Amino acid sequence: EEHAVAFSAGLSSQGKKVVCAMYSTFLQRALDCIHSEVVMNRFPVVFAVDRAGAVEDGPTHHGIYDLGFLRQMPGLQIMAPATVEELEAMLEFALAGSVPSVIRYPKGSGAVKFGESISFEPLTAGRSQIVRRGGARVVIWALGAELDTALEAAEQLAEFAPTVINVRFISPFDRELAMSYRNALHITIEDHCISGGLFSTLCENFSNTAHGEIIPFGWPQDSIPGHGEIPLLRKQWHLTVPDIVRAVNERISR
Repeated sequence: EEHAVAFSAGLSSQGKKVVCAMYSTFLQRALDCIHSEVVMNRFPVVFAVDRAGAVEDGPTHHGIYDLGFLRQMPGLQIMAPATVEELEAMLEFALAGSVPSVIRYPKGSGAVKFGESISFEPLTAGRSQIVRRGGARVVIWALGAELDTALEAAEQLAEFAPTVINVRFISPFDRELAMSYRNALHITIEDHCISGGLFSTLCENFSNTAHGEIIPFGWPQDSIPGHGEIPLLRKQWHLTVPDIVRAVNERISR
């Protein structure tokens, strides 16, 4: 992994368009090279980070920690596509750009149910997209493929007219959009450890300003033990649509 990143930096230094593809869980082995070889030199290497999120293969393979260290890298652009269509658009966007970029995406076919009819806007660096425009009472922030989870939850919470946002860029983050909804009840949904990812990003952007409550849905800080099908893991760790709907109903009823 270290050599792959360093070699990618060398190719990029000679004007090559480089895509460095790697599993999320193994990318951490090359952290020093990402920083010293790519980011510090501003080489526009594109990191295609596969299997981002929990997988069936157990604690050594869960890609749920990458944002915790990647977001600290100065000038590193980090994207998360909601669908295969958006993944293709992000790859073209990153290759056409002049900054180092990460595109993190989960294992699987990329099939979606609720998000398939969405018309995605052209990408603009650091901008999220409102995909369901509701009110300002409840706002659901979805990272990557969790947009499908968010839209399904929004259907069941229709009485509250939730607004659903496809984050798209977690670094740089769309602070302007966040601030426009700062007084809402915020729900963050991410296939990542709660610490260091989307929830942490939103909290950081709301620091030193009054804002509504934020309810995070993601993986725990503790290592997820054992192996198992993802639906079973999500149920065990309360990362399902019924969990989200129940949490919102409980908060609003209070």
